[in-house]
Amino acid sequence: MKKIAVYLVLSAFVSVLFPQTKADKIIGEYWTETKEGKIEIFKKDNKYFGKIMWRKDARLDTENPDENLRDRSVIGVVFMKDFVFKKDKWVGGEVYSIENGGTYSGKMWLENNDDTLKMRGYLGLSLFGKTATFTRVE
Repeated sequence: MKKIAVYLVLSAFVSVLFPQTKADKIIGEYWTETKEGKIEIFKKDNKYFGKIMWRKDARLDTENPDENLRDRSVIGVVFMKDFVFKKDKWVGGEVYSIENGGTYSGKMWLENNDDTLKMRGYLGLSLFGKTATFTRVE
């Protein structure tokens, strides 16, 4: 009985020192499917965002619909924005595609002990979209 009490006290102490909500488990760096790019998921004002950190073929954002942004590097572009955590998923956000300049609705979720991030971008219904897979950087 004493061991259980000690365990509960230690668990409470650790959770106070190192708080991480279930929603924050998504925060971190991930490899793209091809390992030719790296993204970072971060939190700002209780919303979650994704930024391009590195690409093997760093290039300009030539497909951007805003002509003034076409000469910027894609490195540093926040391509996922305004996701909120609801029922084990991050939803309600937007995903910008550097490949075609389009902006899509999006949702994200974690799999494989939180080591795999799935992000689905879609128009209208989630049925009409594409899912990308990212692997957490160790």
